[in-house]
This record gives sequence, C-alpha cells and structure tokens, in this order.
Amino acid sequence: MTENKLTPTETKYLKILAKKHILLPTKHKKPLVKGWNKYYAEYRSVEQLLELNQEYSLRTGTSIGSYYFIAIDLDDIWAQERIKTNWKVKTHKGIHRYFFIGELPKSCWLVNQNGAKIGELHSKGRFVVGIGSTHEKGTRYTLKGKVNLPWGSKIESLKELQEFLKERNIFTTPWSKERVENIRDLELYEKKEPKLKPLSKEFQYFQKRKKLETKLAKHPKKTKLNICYICLLYFPKEPEIVKTHLQGKQHQKKLKNLSKK
Repeated sequence: MTENKLTPTETKYLKILAKKHILLPTKHKKPLVKGWNKYYAEYRSVEQLLELNQEYSLRTGTSIGSYYFIAIDLDDIWAQERIKTNWKVKTHKGIHRYFFIGELPKSCWLVNQNGAKIGELHSKGRFVVGIGSTHEKGTRYTLKGKVNLPWGSKIESLKELQEFLKERNIFTTPWSKERVENIRDLELYEKKEPKLKPLSKEFQYFQKRKKLETKLAKHPKKTKLNICYICLLYFPKEPEIVKTHLQGKQHQKKLKNLSKK
C-alpha cells in the first residue's frame, strides 16, 4: 500500500464527506482554485486528489443534510489528552476532531483557562487537510480510533458544543484573539443577505394590479364595481362617482404622467 492510499476504514468513514461541495484540492494547505468557498464544485474523488498532490482538504461550515460539518484542530498536547473520545485524525502536530452540528458557529480560536491558544474551530470559510494527505514534512493525516466508537460527534446546538469544550477546560475566543479577557461563548454564524435591487415601477405596478384583481375576484359585489387601472382603485359603478373620480386631481395627475411616457 502506498503512503497516500486510504485504508478500507478510512474510505468507509470518508464517504459522508467525499462530496463535491466539501472536497477541495490543496497543496501545502493552500487552495489550488479561486472562489473555492463560493462557487467551486470538485468532481474528482479523494483518491484522484491524493494522486495529484498527495493532499486534499475538506471545506468546513458546509451542510450535510440538516447538519453542518465543522472541525476542531488541536495542536496542544494538554488539550489532546482531554478529547480522546471517538475517532480523530492524527495530524503533523496534533489532532482534528470532526463534528456534525445543528447550528453553525463562527470560526474561532480555542484557548486554555489562561487565554493561551491551543487550537482552532474551523467553520464557514475555512478548511482542514483531509485524511490520507501527506504533510510537506512527511507526516500522514491518519484516522485513529476503535471500531466500537461512533464516527464524528453529532451535536444539536452551540450551547451543547460549548459545554463539551468547557468540560475539557477548552474555551473560545474570537478569531486571532487570545488572553483571558477575550474568552466568550460561541457565536452563531449569520449569513449576510445580499442587498436587493429596487423593483422597477412597471414591476411594482403589475404586482399591485394582480393583488387588486385577486381581492376583487372574491368581492361579493364585484359586478357592481368599477376599476380604475391607472390609479388601481375600485368604487361603485355609478355615473356620478365614476365622473368624480375621473375628474379628480389624483387621477388627472397620474394620467398626465402616463401620457409623458
């Protein structure tokens, strides 16, 4: 077996993550494609990516069903000893632990009780080097664990993940910040909604017209009503009322503006 070839167990457990929206070609931990976190889809298999560069990565913060894939990256030996449960990925300096969580957290740093960095939580906009890859210094990213232990950890909420970490004396700070005063609870990742372009006046008109016609279709006296499609109003179909509306300032102003187009 070559150094980069996946074991049967690794192939089995990678199946859930070997998706086009999660896989990413990398080399020395650097993405090989632009727009990798927005539009990119990878159609090659894990084996093909390993054959190409001896390395690939997994995009974190991506959805798998109703859960999100995130990873905890620990380089500190002290922290590794407190997070032994389940499967883990042995890296060059430490371990990766995979989680499937119902609420997506922001990426953050992991620190000890003194506020010193011991690792990172990778979520939306980040990635971790995948199982079977080879570090530039020769270390293989290898899956470690016992057959009777579940794969990954399924967690429903940020609160549950926070408690999991605190029980192991692992705390969180905003990205790139250390020190005790910066320790705070995990924050929910909020997607920024794109600014919508204002609707054209023509489109707004037809929206209002459709709404008016829908309302009139259910009106009990619809046959006795008159509709002004310029003002988008309805009123009793009586000669004097119709005449008053047509001569009114509002109608005349809209009629004048319409004739200019």
